[in-house]
Amino acid sequence: MFQQLVQRMGPPRDVAAATVLGADPMDLLFYMEQAWNTFNPWSPNAPPAGPARQALFSSGAFSAFAQPIPAWDHLGYSYVIENTRAVQILRRVVSEYRLGEGLGVPSVATQRWLDATEVLLFGEAHPILSWLPASTIRPDPEAIRRNAYWRLFGLDLAFGTDDNRPPTYDKATAANTSFLPLFEELLFELWQAITNVRNTSGVNASDDDRIYRLAEQLQFMLRSRRQFQLLAREELTAAAVLSWVDLTLSADTPVVLDLRAQATSPADRLKIIGGRVNLMPHSKSAALFSMSADLSIFLRTIESGLVTTPATAWVLYLGQPPATAQPGDPAPIGNESRRVITEWAAATGKNLKERGKPLEVNRDRRQLISAR
Repeated sequence: MFQQLVQRMGPPRDVAAATVLGADPMDLLFYMEQAWNTFNPWSPNAPPAGPARQALFSSGAFSAFAQPIPAWDHLGYSYVIENTRAVQILRRVVSEYRLGEGLGVPSVATQRWLDATEVLLFGEAHPILSWLPASTIRPDPEAIRRNAYWRLFGLDLAFGTDDNRPPTYDKATAANTSFLPLFEELLFELWQAITNVRNTSGVNASDDDRIYRLAEQLQFMLRSRRQFQLLAREELTAAAVLSWVDLTLSADTPVVLDLRAQATSPADRLKIIGGRVNLMPHSKSAALFSMSADLSIFLRTIESGLVTTPATAWVLYLGQPPATAQPGDPAPIGNESRRVITEWAAATGKNLKERGKPLEVNRDRRQLISAR
């Protein structure tokens, strides 16, 4: 969401990032509202906003950058960044700055960042901006995101509350609890294909038919939770929150400087900040940050159904189109897949480059079955 906004604003990137991080919170909310309305999740029905709201948010500072496509990352991007525990750490930063001077006196730029962060990450629903999902029915933004992660991926975050109590949120009964084994099986098959791209003498272990079947099953599974754009609002909100975190930690921004957390990577900056507020991040934060954008591309490609047959399985593992590619074929994402494989293995401790217990895809009912 905000990383894409910075890209659309054009170079120099540091100037665009500073503009976004120091923006009026209402301008940021208007941009998010406009992105949601321009996407029009219920097309061909009328867009969500009526004329009054459209006139209001089109007056925002970033209105020229809204596009009629999802201007935010896949929920998988939000899931892996949230697993760094960055949101809970920044909650403590905001609390410390708002309630005292234990972290020092924030600069003007950091105070502007605090205004936006308190609204975007921890604020309640706004009566005008209807896409914000938090309300008296669902009052906890983190619990809303946990519910969405569970429904789409069947996965919990790796931690509880910021005081280490078990998390409390509503776990839906309709959830993709078989997502993880299927996803990791696909990553294994893709690694076999990637390592065999230049194999001219040995056995070629790649299996385009299996890659296609696994991708098809994942697509069906993810789309089953997306009927009539269910979870789109929650995905946008999560992407806004975690892209704000991502942008904040992507460089030595004003709040990073005020916290004396200068470093060469988001993970290292987060570790220093966590030490300042006595809440340490996930030990594999570097891998989680590193794969986030590539995982978003990977899951968007899977969910969009660009791999339509075994003959197009190369989309998921080649770095450039093969000689047999046809005009109009999608661009391959082999480089992104490679990064996801490497960093997912680093973050989880699983060796995705060696086969575990294989899985069988039921081609008729499209159900995941453990191989006996």
